Amino acid sequence: MKSLILLNYQENTKQVEEEEKVKFLREILANIGVPVEDFWNDELILSIEQRKKLRQTLTTYAIQVVDDRDGGLRIYVDNEKIAEWQKPVYKLKQSLQEVDPKKKIFIEMTVECWSLFEEANT
Repeated sequence: MKSLILLNYQENTKQVEEEEKVKFLREILANIGVPVEDFWNDELILSIEQRKKLRQTLTTYAIQVVDDRDGGLRIYVDNEKIAEWQKPVYKLKQSLQEVDPKKKIFIEMTVECWSLFEEANT
């Protein structure tokens, strides 16, 4: 699945990327029946205690989350890949119709991800 996110030129792209990646992980875990509400509240960023609980839960459910350190993420259950988040692609764009010079330039973030659940729905 591909999605497009438009960002302000001054937006912190790393922060937005991390937030979107965490939302993806949380959605996948919820889809496979992991009780994410036990350690994830409304905040996307987990505390140290919440992270410990997440790791324990992942171990209990035989889930591996592999961060490739280049912006990608792969999720495995019992050594079978069930989801993947690829590093986003960024494009600097200019809107000629925009009157405000601060809004003329913006960033287009293209996110491509895949999960086993998408294939089941199609």
